[in-house]
Amino acid sequence: MTTDAFTAGQRSTSDNRQRAPHSYQGPELILDLAAVRQQAKRFAKALPRVRPHYAVKANPHPEILKCLKQLGINFEIASLGELHALQQLGVPGCNIIFSNPIKPPESIRAAWDYQIQWYAFDNLDELKRLHKHAPNGKYELRITTDDKDAIWPLNSKFGADPQSAEELLCYAAQHRLNIAGIAFHVGSQCLNPQSWNNAIQRSLELFQRMHELGLKPKLLNLGGGFPTRVTDKVPTIEAIGTELRHLLDAIPSDIDIVAEPGRFLVASAGTLHCQIISTAVRQHQPWAYLDCGYYSGLIEMNEPFGFMLNSEREGPTQEWVIAGPTCDALDRFTPLYQLPIGSQAGDRLSIAHTGAYCSSCACEFNGFSPPRIIIIDSERLADNDSDKAPAQTGLCTVLSV
Repeated sequence: MTTDAFTAGQRSTSDNRQRAPHSYQGPELILDLAAVRQQAKRFAKALPRVRPHYAVKANPHPEILKCLKQLGINFEIASLGELHALQQLGVPGCNIIFSNPIKPPESIRAAWDYQIQWYAFDNLDELKRLHKHAPNGKYELRITTDDKDAIWPLNSKFGADPQSAEELLCYAAQHRLNIAGIAFHVGSQCLNPQSWNNAIQRSLELFQRMHELGLKPKLLNLGGGFPTRVTDKVPTIEAIGTELRHLLDAIPSDIDIVAEPGRFLVASAGTLHCQIISTAVRQHQPWAYLDCGYYSGLIEMNEPFGFMLNSEREGPTQEWVIAGPTCDALDRFTPLYQLPIGSQAGDRLSIAHTGAYCSSCACEFNGFSPPRIIIIDSERLADNDSDKAPAQTGLCTVLSV
């Protein structure tokens, strides 16, 4: 029986507490490769017609990338830096999609030199740039979608509206440019499977328009947005797959269907361990200051994702304002979080579902170091030869620190 990420996340609180070192040495992000493999299997089973390209931005740690490569997962990049990370692992260009709709010329040239074939765009300037620097590439038009059901919307920055899409397709047909795909993104952590359905329907309409203009559609890119089950109110990948399957099965077999899951594949693999360093009461509201905050990779705690702070302290809880350690007033979170009433400095906390956009968004602002990353594999058996076996701690094998 398949274990969904919400159940696994609930269980990870106690499991990872045992894995964490007894002597606290600062914030740590524990990433379990076994959870990554589990999510990849679930995605493949739920959406068998869809070829996943992992969104590297979600977590670019080399061990995560290596694990996904070994599983046969392809990749999606947004920058030259992400391309370099994949080149170091020997990922061939034909397995990479360059989906950032805005790219510097040098990035396009480097990607084309590495034999990357597919490039996203959403405006005429970018289309002309692609034709100049990747003249024989395949271009996918990114369109706007309704992302109102996403926790982190993206359409305010990217995507061609219907009129712009029509103008771009006509320009490509007139100048014989190789627009061969349609792409969209329903927004990060999308909570409504119907959002993909609506966007797919719009894409199919554009495919028909492409045929009328003499353009040959070859690719449908479903983008990302596949959510991690932070709470049981978040739809499972199985529910999303059931909702989309009828539409996807009706798409002609000569059109490839890809997606760019990032959060779904890696979020549930991560648990952040941190500590309360001080408490205060301000305007009758209890505050807890952590040694890990907005600048330490917890940027998404400022949105209603549903993250839970699991404390080693027991007892009844109340709402707290949570803040990080820096001197910036931005380093606090608008949603209130539940902590035990008696919480105090020294209490250790764990936060599940932090495998995505935690380490990749962390920086050293104010001189505070990002959380230390520990890579584990809870399914890996230790070598019987103690001289060759990796270090052991608690329930798992530590692969990398």
